[in-house]
Amino acid sequence: GVMGSRLRQHTRVPGALQTSSSHLWLPESHRLLARSALSSRSGVLGGLYRSWVKSLDPRGGSRWSVVEPDRANWGVKGVACILKAGRECVSTAKVFWDMIVALEKAGYRAGSNLFGVPYDWRLAPTENKLCADLATVLHHVTNNTRHRKALLAAHSLGNLQLVHCLNRVFSAETLAKVKALVAIAPPFGGSPQVARVLFSGAEMVSRLIISDLETRDFARQMPAAYMLLPSERVFGNDTILSLGTGDPAAREDYLGTAADMGALLRKIEAHVGPEASGMGQAHAASLRADMWEAPPVPVVCVIGAGVQTHVSFGYCEGWPRSMREEPCVLRFEDGDTTVPVRSAQSVCDHWQRQKRCLSPLSTVHPQRYRAEPFRSECVEVVHLHCKGHTMEAEGEPRGGDHCTEYHQRILHKRPTIDLVQSLAFNVNALEPRYSARAQQASELSDLVAWLHNSAAVALAPVPALQSAIDGWRASLPSGLSPPEEEADLPSSLLAAWERLKGRGLYEQAIRGASTVSTHAAIATGDAKADIEGTVAATGLPAERVEAAVAAARASSQAALGGGMATLRGGL
Repeated sequence: GVMGSRLRQHTRVPGALQTSSSHLWLPESHRLLARSALSSRSGVLGGLYRSWVKSLDPRGGSRWSVVEPDRANWGVKGVACILKAGRECVSTAKVFWDMIVALEKAGYRAGSNLFGVPYDWRLAPTENKLCADLATVLHHVTNNTRHRKALLAAHSLGNLQLVHCLNRVFSAETLAKVKALVAIAPPFGGSPQVARVLFSGAEMVSRLIISDLETRDFARQMPAAYMLLPSERVFGNDTILSLGTGDPAAREDYLGTAADMGALLRKIEAHVGPEASGMGQAHAASLRADMWEAPPVPVVCVIGAGVQTHVSFGYCEGWPRSMREEPCVLRFEDGDTTVPVRSAQSVCDHWQRQKRCLSPLSTVHPQRYRAEPFRSECVEVVHLHCKGHTMEAEGEPRGGDHCTEYHQRILHKRPTIDLVQSLAFNVNALEPRYSARAQQASELSDLVAWLHNSAAVALAPVPALQSAIDGWRASLPSGLSPPEEEADLPSSLLAAWERLKGRGLYEQAIRGASTVSTHAAIATGDAKADIEGTVAATGLPAERVEAAVAAARASSQAALGGGMATLRGGL
């Protein structure tokens, strides 16, 4: 999410070959800045401070410098921790640190089965390299390791950026490499607090390091911030900002509609001038990132709850003095301190009804998603209450205060880590007769059954398709007929449609998967146990049984490759 990836600024002095590199956020001079509090903000420290604040602006860099995410250690370093003290991560600067530590204890290793995808969180997904970097990682995983799919875990703003990649950028080939998306604390419906930040600022890290007004000015130049503004379909009837004196007739109320938010941003832009240029344009561009279209992959929405989350703010001063005022809270809702529950709940519920995933949740974790009927085959919603009886974290035992800064710290909580780990870990691999190809055939068989039971039944009946084709033919102008090479297309379409509606294709694919599973079981089974069991059951000589078992294993091993190719071709 915001401030969730380490950014490095690479600068080259004009006329020189050497390039210097330094952290952009948080700065390497963080301890000095925090210790001195920059009380005067003048002289040497003041110049350092002003140059650092200016460097945060994505449009404020020079042509001699470039900002890139820290992709060291297969990207894991860039998403684990923003600031380290020795070998440990500063508690307030943890991102995926605790989750990565837990996964490494379970056997995960960077570059093998654990990858990070840091990105420039200041920019919109159309401007940064997140989609391209993620596609590169997905193709690397499937082409250079033994894994066929990857589980994506994202937090806060990262979910919005990922949904854009899944819906608008990735090809079908790339989507097929995604096992599922675990969306942690997703602000799919926006957060009213972002409107407050853009209007008058708010504390981002510490007011001793960067003031509210400087945070405000920085956020106004950050294109990704406009993706987090409240959605009209969730907050359209709610007053987000109320400006003016105590006289109700003189107050200006801005609702969570796109029109009101756009009018407020254009008003700020017109008053402030060049320092706020492009706010209206950035808001209009963010509306094109439609969060209401479900991604074509299984999704697990992890929603934080249990904290009073501010959703409406009031200002006593009139315009424009109110832009420098600390607002009072007019209303709050249940949420995680930043994102109200209904912001994520409403969108995830809408996704459940769409059923757009290319594979069901049962392919992600068969035991978990077959135990009970779920509202949707594509989306599961998990609520994590900060005062739940299972809530704990590293250094924070059960029963402690887990609600402080819950939006940021939900990544460190044990229930969140356990959920991601359970979905990523293949429990079947611990079985003594486990075969990766047998499991792949079983997953394909489950997928075929799901296609027949859920997808094929939704297709229109063949007579309805025939009627539509006849209507199309009748609508052609007299004397006009389709090209000769396309004359057989309607009949071919009807034949294919009828096969998709029938059972034959699906039964054939399931029989193929069953055959592959049988060959895999023979080829990878315990040969010694098979020989001893056969000798005990039949009384045949051990040498004869051993030769037969060896021949069967060799035959099955040779048949596996062709069987999988045939099965994929049939699908």
